[in-house]
Amino acid sequence: MKKIYILLDNNKYFSNHIRFSEINYKIIIDYFRDKNIEVEPIPINKVAFSEAIGNSIIFTISSEKPYHKQYIDDTIEILNINNNNELIPSKNILKCHENKGYQEYYKNIVGIDSLNGYYFNADTYDNNFLKSKYKFPLVLKSIDGSGSRGVNLVHNENELLSKINSFKVSTHIRFLIYLRESIYKFLKLKRFNIEKLKYYKDHQNFVVQEFVPNLSYDYKVLIFFDKYYVLKRNINKGDFRASGSGNFEYVEVEDSLLTYSKEIFKKFNEPFMSFDICFDGKNYYLIEYQGIHFGEYTQRNSSGYYYESEGVWQFKEEKKSIEFDLAYSLYNHILKNNLIKELI
Repeated sequence: MKKIYILLDNNKYFSNHIRFSEINYKIIIDYFRDKNIEVEPIPINKVAFSEAIGNSIIFTISSEKPYHKQYIDDTIEILNINNNNELIPSKNILKCHENKGYQEYYKNIVGIDSLNGYYFNADTYDNNFLKSKYKFPLVLKSIDGSGSRGVNLVHNENELLSKINSFKVSTHIRFLIYLRESIYKFLKLKRFNIEKLKYYKDHQNFVVQEFVPNLSYDYKVLIFFDKYYVLKRNINKGDFRASGSGNFEYVEVEDSLLTYSKEIFKKFNEPFMSFDICFDGKNYYLIEYQGIHFGEYTQRNSSGYYYESEGVWQFKEEKKSIEFDLAYSLYNHILKNNLIKELI
């Protein structure tokens, strides 16, 4: 019989961020217990030193702190290799978190054709390829960050190159060596080594994405299995970004937005997802997505959610806690994927 484990990071589940309210994982455990299913909490730092966990369902977590995310990802990999464990959310969704580059790869893998993106850095940038596939202006994004941080509109190749060649310090050691070589170069010393200067100069990874002009808003859509929470995010004057604008409102939305969101959601086969979606008057486009550690504002502040019944979209006035919706989604995802019979 399979067991269910819920991973905890400093006694927290789903997200561990100062911007988000703490999620009470015990409510999730109680939800499953009411259905006669036990969920065992396990701290992430105990996984490597516990008895081997196999043939189980693991409710996974992530982090926005780069060093800590690497630790969590490496530890979860222990649970993924040759142990017949079911990771929920999946390994691919964990990899998409704080990685807009992999988001582009995975979007193609699951068959989503929307706002094509090019993942690259200063070492892999191919100007000929870019010109053959894309037209300026383009949206240039660093692969991590949220709330429009690291998102720029570039109008030509010079602007693009200026951004991708911007310096980023990754470690003190690399920076010190780069600084030393820069001083050697400035002083025109014989010991200056151009190859070292290039090698120790670090750059960011980027994504360029097709730009949708003349937008005045987009939508944040949070999906918890079959419950759709929607927030309209208006774009402030003089900007092109809706995320992080702070100019939000809840409005009645078109059925077509919900249907598009549902079709995209089905391609991922995850319990919950966060979508950024825009509409140009004719087509909807998926801008970005997350399936773990996403902001909960849209759910927490909504008076209710949309759901589909016999092909008709309806809005239900109902307030549920984020913990309830997470548990509801996890349980029904397990049920849909025929894993529940292995737990009882």
